[in-house]
Amino acid sequence: MIDPTAIFLQAQRAWIARVVPPYESFKIECAQTFLAAKCGAGDVVAFTVRTSDGRAFAQAIPAEGGTPRVLLRGAFITGPAGTPLGFYRVLPSAAVPPPPPPPNLVPDPLATIATVTANSHAYDVSLGGEETIDGRLCYHLRLQPRTAPERYPLRDLWVEESSSQVVALTYERPYDERDTWASVRYRFAPRGPNRIWAIVHVEAEAVSHGVFSEKTERVSDDLRDIGFPATAPAWYFQPEGDCSQAGASLNATPCPAGG
Repeated sequence: MIDPTAIFLQAQRAWIARVVPPYESFKIECAQTFLAAKCGAGDVVAFTVRTSDGRAFAQAIPAEGGTPRVLLRGAFITGPAGTPLGFYRVLPSAAVPPPPPPPNLVPDPLATIATVTANSHAYDVSLGGEETIDGRLCYHLRLQPRTAPERYPLRDLWVEESSSQVVALTYERPYDERDTWASVRYRFAPRGPNRIWAIVHVEAEAVSHGVFSEKTERVSDDLRDIGFPATAPAWYFQPEGDCSQAGASLNATPCPAGG
């Protein structure tokens, strides 16, 4: 008989054992990011993230060619609706204390997606069946938080049967208004010559309910050209101004120029 909790615990162990490279780089359409106002039509943003502290560097690559432009350096970035982006950090909220970082990351006061490693007693875990994602046969686990859904946002895990790796997951968390929740899904896959697991796709949906209307926001995009540089210039990660110090989101108000 399949034990969903045992699958969840094994997925935690596989997650903790994942290799965390010193840097990760990827590209995404600028229009899908908070930097859209700084970009031209069709521009792509190239991010480089230092995983020891989660600080990021970004530059716009013009669609028509030409010299890349620096958009930010030393900022923290997040995924849609303020969700953690992989092992990149999210600045803590005063209302929701951040979970502890997983053992394979440098300890810091910032929350990470590694709430995957939350104690299984925080969730009621059930088996939703078996599904194939990107050619990988997975157990679909459904997670229901027993308390504090804001603190324990995981709702689904797709765990590869042969390796116990997390191939996909969904988050739910408050977004903007108090009665609005965002649902976010990440897909993971091994990339590079060392087959390092990384986020390859992000999608999110948030529905806000007004008195006479309902508004739905959606975002969906692939992270392209994922790489793991061995080195990166130190100045990439030296913050400029208060905006970088306060953090930045892939779906937020743009920081001032240079920040």
